[in-house]
This record gives sequence, structure tokens and C-alpha cells, in this order.
Amino acid sequence: MKKGRITIGHVKIEVDKKERTYSVKYALDSAAGVKSLLRDRHRISSARFRGDRAASDILLDLNSAIYNAGLTERQTEAVALISGFDLTQAEAARVMGIARQVVARMYAEAAEKLAAVYRRWEYGEVTVEYTGAGDNEREAA
Repeated sequence: MKKGRITIGHVKIEVDKKERTYSVKYALDSAAGVKSLLRDRHRISSARFRGDRAASDILLDLNSAIYNAGLTERQTEAVALISGFDLTQAEAARVMGIARQVVARMYAEAAEKLAAVYRRWEYGEVTVEYTGAGDNEREAA
């Protein structure tokens, strides 16, 4: 096995260290990039507690984007349940008393509104580095 850096899409993995380091880029000018950021919010928060100040900035900016996006109460609730409480869309739908498809639509609309805020801010891409096994895969939002 060749030692060094392997690039898989937008994820770089250091394979010659005892603990793997993952470098993930989030393109925040698109709804897909915002959904990825929301999905990994807890991992970014963990990086913040390891002293990553950029992670703190990303989370502060995410909170500002949510505040400035003009989300409806139900969109905000969907984002909070899925990204904050780590519920699946089906679980969030049960909590909200609506169909999963409606939650999926509200979440997608919220992600697009957040991406529009990041585009206005000319935010572009951000990169966050993680260490560990990278086992934080969840249901795709």
C-alpha cells in the first residue's frame, strides 16, 4: 500500500498517520452543500472543541444564515429536528404531525434559502478537518 494522501471526491484522507484526518469541503453556494454542512454540524462542533477556530466561525455563520434566510417556522422546525436533534425525515414528520414528503420539501426549501444567503455573502467553499474513523453517516437528507 502506498503511503501518503488519498483524494476521494472532496474528502482527503491521511493514511500514514495513526489517527486518520479527513478534510471535507462544503460548497455553501448550493443547497446540496448546505445540506452536507447541516448533516455534519455535530462533527464540526466537535472540531471546535478541539481548538479549531475556523469550525467556530463556520457554526456562527450557519446560525446567522439561518436567522437571515427568512425560513418559515415549520422550515426552521424541520431543520432543527433533522440537523439539530439528528432525527430522520420520517421521525421529524411524526413529531411535526405531517407526511415525510412534506418534511423533505420543507428541508430542501430551507437549504435553498440558506444557500441563497451564502451566495449573497459570497461565501463560497469552506473546509473542515476531522480526525477519527469518520463514522458519522446518516440518512441522506
